Amino acid sequence: MRFSSTIMLLVLLSSCTTNTSQWKTIDFDAFKLKSPNGWAKFIKQGDDSYVGGLTNGKDSLWFDYGRYSADINYGGAANHLYTQDTINGLTATIQIPKIDGHGFIRLNIPDVNNEDRFSLGGHDIKQTDTILKIFKSIVFKESDTTKNGILTITKFKDYAFGSGSTLFNSNCASCHHPTKDRTGLVLKTVLEERNSQWVYQFLTNRNAIFVDSLYKARIKQAYDNTCNRFPDLTKSEVDQIIGYIKGL
Repeated sequence: MRFSSTIMLLVLLSSCTTNTSQWKTIDFDAFKLKSPNGWAKFIKQGDDSYVGGLTNGKDSLWFDYGRYSADINYGGAANHLYTQDTINGLTATIQIPKIDGHGFIRLNIPDVNNEDRFSLGGHDIKQTDTILKIFKSIVFKESDTTKNGILTITKFKDYAFGSGSTLFNSNCASCHHPTKDRTGLVLKTVLEERNSQWVYQFLTNRNAIFVDSLYKARIKQAYDNTCNRFPDLTKSEVDQIIGYIKGL
């Protein structure tokens, strides 16, 4: 079943026949995306985030944009495939069903900027290739449209990538709490002062920022107890950890 599902998706995505010349741009103010002509946008009232989506009258994709947008839920992982990708310069995690139209297809960008996260997805929507093209077309003001490579089935895997919470618990929780002092510093405070690239360098290549004033001040405050180094963490994983902390 696993082999046949993968082959099915390989054919589906590599032999895509979606005619993007018949697509249009939909402007949601905070971001833009492209969709087939039959789709239209809708906006809903959100409690603490910008909520809405697009629909073709049968299927709908819902988005949540704000500080508390949720991670991808890894329940039902056995029926889905996962990858991490770059959507116009922004790191994203993507989930697709193994069988087209049977399960969740979702996108999560954990760090659009220093405050906001973004998620977009739907359930039991056929034409996975079309939805992935919609995902790849998303552009925020923070986006870099020169960094948007081709998304192929070979990037998807049978297991879930670590979510922000599991990555935090595996690598950080022994010393740090997101909002309280422990052996390590309050991570939310650090994220108010430095961006994701700084945090990534700090964790993986600390020599590059050794003379940074914040680093020196934090080391002094922590009584010379330096944070462990994590050279194997990817930028995507660091972004997921940051997104999880900001969402608390």
